[in-house]
Amino acid sequence: MSYKPSNYTLQHITFLLGTLIIGAVLISFKANAEKAIPFQSQWLKNHYAERTAHFKLQPLRKGDIVFIGDSITEQGLNWSIRFNDLRVRNRGISGDMTYGVLARLNELKAAPPKAIFLKIGVNDIFNYHYIKQVKDLASVSNNIEKIVTQLNNSLPNTQIYVQSILPDHRNFITQMAQTVNQQIKAIEHANFTYIDLHTAFLGPQGTLNETLTTDGTHLNKSGYALWAKQLAPIMKTLK
Repeated sequence: MSYKPSNYTLQHITFLLGTLIIGAVLISFKANAEKAIPFQSQWLKNHYAERTAHFKLQPLRKGDIVFIGDSITEQGLNWSIRFNDLRVRNRGISGDMTYGVLARLNELKAAPPKAIFLKIGVNDIFNYHYIKQVKDLASVSNNIEKIVTQLNNSLPNTQIYVQSILPDHRNFITQMAQTVNQQIKAIEHANFTYIDLHTAFLGPQGTLNETLTTDGTHLNKSGYALWAKQLAPIMKTLK
């Protein structure tokens, strides 16, 4: 006597197979993501996943102006209000490094944006000094060159702006930031405009002006107001 499974049994088997397949895909995706993005703490892995999932819910549009970076960009919140321009989109991820930006360029390539404002690298410097996974400061500017080169190749009509790494309340971090900034300025084989924010944010002691920061690294309202003021002339050209 042959056995004929019931509809319930078939549905159950189909559900289990589907669950196993989805689980395998997610595991594979996670493994590939972790392999593709070095030096991420567990907190950063989680936050990176949360932010990129959020970005997918609010996809970029052709002609947008994209701010991409780390916590200093993310905490700027609604950049479109700062510039009274709905095209301005926030793609900052707290804790992100140059490696993380390299891993999420496809979103930018698919839009394509009118302009991209990149500000990244301070977490690479922190890693280099404190955790020592980043091998040298040159790797920071090298990764920024890779980012810009990829964007140039995929988005030849998009204007790329690379903003300098800001000073910090720690003098040695500020000096490292300026070293990387000089390396960025010296990049020859990539098409971008360099924006020196670093100088405008220096205080009388040669470190981050204490009137512009909440904790010696991140910016307060005055800091964001100054940043927006520095970019205002460029933003007018993008109307």
